[in-house]
Amino acid sequence: MQIVSQEQIGDRAVVRLNKPSRLNALSTEDLAALADAIRSADAAAPSVIVLEGEGRAFCTGADLSGTVDAETVVVAARVVRAIAEARAVTIARVQGPAAGVGASIALACDLVVASEAAFFLMPFLPIGLVPDGGATRTLVELVGRVRATRMVLGGERIPAAQAADWGLIAEAVPEHALDERVGFYADRILDAPQSAAYASKRLLRDAAEGTLERSLDAELAVQGALLDSPEYALAREAFLAKRSLTFRRPD
Repeated sequence: MQIVSQEQIGDRAVVRLNKPSRLNALSTEDLAALADAIRSADAAAPSVIVLEGEGRAFCTGADLSGTVDAETVVVAARVVRAIAEARAVTIARVQGPAAGVGASIALACDLVVASEAAFFLMPFLPIGLVPDGGATRTLVELVGRVRATRMVLGGERIPAAQAADWGLIAEAVPEHALDERVGFYADRILDAPQSAAYASKRLLRDAAEGTLERSLDAELAVQGALLDSPEYALAREAFLAKRSLTFRRPD
């Protein structure tokens, strides 16, 4: 099975993560395949690209069972750039957890429609890392610094309904209505002149993304150093072993 698949139905393309046994956690190679799939789908000039995950999760982040290093951060940035630079309007269909770089990827899309069973989580701090995939900019842009800090430093799990209330996503709907609502947005875009949809996307992004490149570069510099730290090595080992770990200093 392809880890990342793509198909096109008329002017609508679907890019799907196919790693349900790992809750669509992505290796560096998987992220590279995702970036390539988005670029390839957009090259066919669809009006809409729907990004989705197979199984219970949208994407639970980087696959820590393999090698995660600075190259992973570089390739995650490639995914976000592919989404931001796509001519097509991108819609994330989030049916379950979107965590770590998985949340970063979903929130990079032009529209995010989520099932009420979904949630968004930034779990970087306990493993000694910082958000990447542009999330340090995206979160502040979408929900403000205080709420972004609650997610990043407080580790707050944001249910889809709360995410919609905050303005983090476009809409939270019952699970049975998810495809219908994704279809609603897709159909509206497909029924409109493609040039107007593209121009609207670009104007909205250009108004908000003046610091995207700076954030991606800054995340890479910090994350690269943290990935080489002994604290990350210990935290990663504990995470994989499902063992609790604290870095609290003795009183």
